[in-house]
Amino acid sequence: MKRRVKGIILFFSLLMLVALISGVAIAGNEEPIVIGSIWSLVGAAAPLGQAHLRGSNLAVKLANEAGGIFGHPIEYHNIDGQTDLTAISNATKRLIEELKVVAGLGSEDDSLTSAMGPIFQSHKTPLVIGSATTPTQTRIGDYIFMSAYGDNEQGRAAAKYCVEKLGWKKVAVMWDNASAYSTLLSKVFMESFKEFTGDPDAVVIQEIYQTGDVNYSAQLTRLKLANKPIDGLVVTPPFPQDGPIIAKQARALGIVLPYLFTDGADDVSIIEVGGEAVEGAIVSTQFAGDHPLTENAGKFIKAYIEEYGAQPGCFEDLGFDAMRLVIESIETIGKEKWESMKLDERRTAIRDTLQAHTFTTTTAPISYPDPKTAEYPRVPLKAVVFKVVRNGELIFLDLLTPEEIFK
Repeated sequence: MKRRVKGIILFFSLLMLVALISGVAIAGNEEPIVIGSIWSLVGAAAPLGQAHLRGSNLAVKLANEAGGIFGHPIEYHNIDGQTDLTAISNATKRLIEELKVVAGLGSEDDSLTSAMGPIFQSHKTPLVIGSATTPTQTRIGDYIFMSAYGDNEQGRAAAKYCVEKLGWKKVAVMWDNASAYSTLLSKVFMESFKEFTGDPDAVVIQEIYQTGDVNYSAQLTRLKLANKPIDGLVVTPPFPQDGPIIAKQARALGIVLPYLFTDGADDVSIIEVGGEAVEGAIVSTQFAGDHPLTENAGKFIKAYIEEYGAQPGCFEDLGFDAMRLVIESIETIGKEKWESMKLDERRTAIRDTLQAHTFTTTTAPISYPDPKTAEYPRVPLKAVVFKVVRNGELIFLDLLTPEEIFK
């Protein structure tokens, strides 16, 4: 009987030991930090979405290889937005309610942000927008931030560059009136161009088109028949393919003009589609892979080339920086505080840190203005970069700092 009792005691002692060992092992396996995104991998926004995803994937890989955040691995989920508002809305709910993300990334265009931003805001979950640059997006609410500069800055910078660096005095402008990005950007550009030239008639022709159009012959024929002196044609395309198609069709009609495209055209497709028609074209944009502005940008470019075998562009950079904003926010909150919080507290803490912190691990320093006084809260000021298509390559040309743009 005593032997039996001793055996039972030994058996349960072993069970307790196993349980303790198991408990230590489980405690050592830190729970993942879940971050989500909605980048469109099909549809009109696909070239941009795929580029954003490569950038944000790289940010996660580098962070996890360095030990994660406080030893917690980052678990990253992207749901394809399909350039479709219903798909984006459904994906947003899944990220927040089912996958329990602490923050989200997306989208590529302001029209797509409209399907996700209000849902993130109503669930008090931070959203860091990628290449959608319409600055009014952040007025959705205080959980909505941009990683890119706003078109209030880009439009003014592009106008100043055209006047002061290119010497243009008269321009024609084409924009997509189905896109808030293109409409606002063109408006700011035209107002600023008239201001810098001192000529209320400096914009001699305006032509509009709509998202999805592939034939621009009517607009270009009117431009040709106008027979007015024009120094350049400015196009504000929400998606990369628009600009080079316009340039090719213009050339087919015998229109030979210098072009300036805004950052929606900053993609390899400008050369792949446009060919010789875009040689010499200038693009105002967020980033140049051949001209890093900071040490962090240089490290990002090197890591990207090692990972993908090609140089990163504007949209890869914005995807990377959007993810770094979330990661650095969590690191700034601190391990002890983070681990004491519930999910809703973590989401709010990320929001508060995004607003208050100056970010240094992004490819350019990012901070946000005082939301009580800023015209466009949660929109950063950054240098506007200019690239040029030269010998079939899109390369760095110049830049304007925020101080130069707004002086």
